[in-house]
Amino acid sequence: MHRIISATSTALLLATAFVAAQAPAPATPAPTPRTDIGTVDLNGIWGVAPLPPAAKSGESVRWLLPLKGVNPEGTDVFKGLDRWQVEGRAAAPNKPEYKPELLAKVKDLSDKQGVLDPAFYCKPQGVPRMGPPTQIVQTPGQVVFLYGGNNLFRVIPTDGRPHRADADPSYLGDSIGRFEGDTLIVDVTTFNDDTWLGSDGYFHTENMHVVERFTRKGDTLTYTATVEDPAVLAKPWTTTPRGLRLSTNKADALLEAPPCVEHDAPHIVSLEHH
Repeated sequence: MHRIISATSTALLLATAFVAAQAPAPATPAPTPRTDIGTVDLNGIWGVAPLPPAAKSGESVRWLLPLKGVNPEGTDVFKGLDRWQVEGRAAAPNKPEYKPELLAKVKDLSDKQGVLDPAFYCKPQGVPRMGPPTQIVQTPGQVVFLYGGNNLFRVIPTDGRPHRADADPSYLGDSIGRFEGDTLIVDVTTFNDDTWLGSDGYFHTENMHVVERFTRKGDTLTYTATVEDPAVLAKPWTTTPRGLRLSTNKADALLEAPPCVEHDAPHIVSLEHH
């Protein structure tokens, strides 16, 4: 997919995206498959999005985003886009709730996101910010998550073992999983504190605890994550559910992403979000 962004004389942001060929959504839900040992089968490449309304395979889709008070002839368009994104996320009903005494720190980190966000420096986004995997490979006793956008992987034991007592804090934490009906539940601990929950300064401590849920119904996978971090969060936070479609195109394959190489940091001159 490619995107072209430009400003018009009416200060509109124009984004054009090519719609790749996709199989139409089935009229009725497909049955949920099981593995030979009876657990829900999560194998496959996930993330095929449904086509936008009225769009057909091979067509381009355009979104017009009004940016009020922006001069389309100057660089204000990028400041306007940043403001629009930040205001939109601030107005979202579902975001982590921090303790009152930490709100000023969250705002300060958010204001300086362009230079302080760990993900900007090619570091892993971490769990749960990285979201669901692109591909799942499931075998008896373990599930492997493959992330195509950043060449990362996670190995999730599902054989009943406890968390490792000798695990060092890391970006992706220490994970163990179990199956409950059509859901894989992944319990994650032992994080470092060098990731954020989102791009608006949503920091966490090394004591963060995350429970991810992957529920398959037919060819649809629903992903949610619940975050507990009593030292900073006023209450547990559950991410907005994300629905993924199973790719049925046999030609689909997980491709290696280009390496992330940071060259921009020395040239930052403003604090717009990235």
